Amino acid sequence: MRKTWCVLAGWLVSMSALAQVEPPDAPKVPDDGGPARVYYAHSYLDGAWSIAGLGDLLSVHVQNFDALMKETSNTCNGIILFIDGIAIQGLQPLSCDAVNGHVRYRLQRTPKSDDIWHGLLGGPTRYVRPVSISVGATDQFPLPTSVMDFQLEIVPRAMLFLFIGLLVGGALAFLRLCRKGGLIRSGSPTVTIDKRPYNLALFQMAFWLFLVVAAYLFIWLINGELDTITDSVLGLLGIGTGTALVSTLIDKNKQPLTVQGSSAVPPEAGKPLESRGFLNDVLTDETGNLSLHRFQLFIWTLVLGVIFCSSVYRSLSMPEFSATLLGLMGISSGTYLGFKVPEGKKEAAPTAPAAPEGGAS
Repeated sequence: MRKTWCVLAGWLVSMSALAQVEPPDAPKVPDDGGPARVYYAHSYLDGAWSIAGLGDLLSVHVQNFDALMKETSNTCNGIILFIDGIAIQGLQPLSCDAVNGHVRYRLQRTPKSDDIWHGLLGGPTRYVRPVSISVGATDQFPLPTSVMDFQLEIVPRAMLFLFIGLLVGGALAFLRLCRKGGLIRSGSPTVTIDKRPYNLALFQMAFWLFLVVAAYLFIWLINGELDTITDSVLGLLGIGTGTALVSTLIDKNKQPLTVQGSSAVPPEAGKPLESRGFLNDVLTDETGNLSLHRFQLFIWTLVLGVIFCSSVYRSLSMPEFSATLLGLMGISSGTYLGFKVPEGKKEAAPTAPAAPEGGAS
């Protein structure tokens, strides 16, 4: 019963949407007995008839509509929508008005058209982009069209501004937590948080976390996809998390010891390390020397981050890095951890035995 009510409700919503009035200035071109052609297209957004995005209704007006129907054997479902000359596979019309020559669609992603929508919506420079609109009887040849500058909405303007605001606000909050909150700092608890050295492994982990969350929201905002996390992204997050975990364990186990008598005790506490600036902290070891293994991990993290952002922006999908590239990242992390073990360790210096009470005889 519940399923029946859901279907009925959906049908009523569709019918009420289709019953909306046409734009007041919509042209009416009479049939002339010639070949079919598209002369007008509009959405049902009041006051914004020339703009439509995913989830919106689109009406395409065809002159000599009967000629088009003959090519599809009088089947409305055989009429294919074209956007920018590309057939939207798997998208069937909601209705056809043979009297007025109108065919209506609800713009939505289908399994067959998913990659097409990625191409149409990817790489946005504005919240809309001009496209041509047409229909056809086959997915190879669209009808001639006069609709060359219909506005395809990439993302609603209000949502775009909201995302930009959240991204900028999130980035500022993230940077503040990194600088003042100790999010990517490590060191002696005797040093105040904002003066502890930056940790390269924690930076890598936080870097990928921020990029993946921002990319996930960006893709969802534009095309509504939720299942966008790829195996490669999980691999990168895993490498970053594992590197940070092992690095923290190494730091905790690097307490140098001096030998006093027969027992090993911690040396007299010296001045704990403090931050020398972000780049100095992540690229140099505890003695202040520039480390090639640190530089390698830092550079590869930034390079893959740029590739990741570019792929998300252009194709609205998170990239699938090859096993070789992930292996390279893993090797860089492993090399960093391997060289980190001896970093900062000082040779245990034996101390002179305590003199017996009473002095020498």
